[in-house]
Amino acid sequence: MAKKKQKLMIWKIIKASSFFPLYCPNIKDWKKKMTGKNGRGNPVEFSAAEKKQIKVALSKLFKDLGCSIK
Repeated sequence: MAKKKQKLMIWKIIKASSFFPLYCPNIKDWKKKMTGKNGRGNPVEFSAAEKKQIKVALSKLFKDLGCSIK
């Protein structure tokens, strides 16, 4: 359970509504996937490929932030 909290903690620091359109524009319904439920209340989650894409995008974001701080 602690692992799940660590995954969600990043979205307390980074605004998801800014991150997803800029770094992961092809991930659709990310808001619903973050809450875990679709409009009908059925469970929905990020696919393995989307999770991998998010990790790569976060690395790119951190690299971009590092380059801008000098």
